[in-house]
Amino acid sequence: MESILNFDLAIFEFFEEFIRMDWLNPIMKVITTLGDDGIFFIILGVIMLFFKKTRKAGLVCLGSLLVMTLLNNELIKPIMERPRPYNLTILPEAAKKAFDEYGREYDWIGFFGKIDWSNYSPEFAERWNAGYVWPDIVEYMSSKSLSFPSGHTSSAFTFAMAITMVLKKKGVAIPAFIFAFLMGVSRIYVGVHYPTDVIVGAVVGILYALIGYFIFAKLYDFVWPKIEKAIADKKAKKAA
Repeated sequence: MESILNFDLAIFEFFEEFIRMDWLNPIMKVITTLGDDGIFFIILGVIMLFFKKTRKAGLVCLGSLLVMTLLNNELIKPIMERPRPYNLTILPEAAKKAFDEYGREYDWIGFFGKIDWSNYSPEFAERWNAGYVWPDIVEYMSSKSLSFPSGHTSSAFTFAMAITMVLKKKGVAIPAFIFAFLMGVSRIYVGVHYPTDVIVGAVVGILYALIGYFIFAKLYDFVWPKIEKAIADKKAKKAA
């Protein structure tokens, strides 16, 4: 566990020293906000349903996002139950007092276990508390908001992979994956996810899309020709 936290902390420190800048803050806030609740990707998927050339892609994208929601948010996150990095930062008693006003609870359990700094060396706890800097770009989430894996990143990579597999066009795939990458970066940038949350979120997002494609592409190929035939038959009867 400490090796994972060491890796996460090293990335946070890199962002703090070399990446985070005042002019970039509003840009990253917009990008990360677009991933809230997956609404942006859902809207895109629904819009695609209205056009024949993209209808199958729309169904696969929406179906894959459904798979992502069920597996990522309803299964993996509750099992892993990893606290957000800003909750981990405030656990040392010296820092906890500053956050008492938020009424946060620190009784985390799950795969990552209770976060107790007594399990780590005092030097590591001190270094984490100094190295992780909450940038205050977005608002704090619920004290019980779970971190692993990143839902924003998962949904972005799920959508990118799903639309790529159906449309098979570089002009669609490249922007989709660039945006997915930026979504993941934004989650680290605004300080609401550990880098390992984002890395795993990207990997499982692609897996969700593969599952979604296997299910919903076949469903589309089976059902839609029947729907088209029924519509054509109805039009023929009216014309007769």
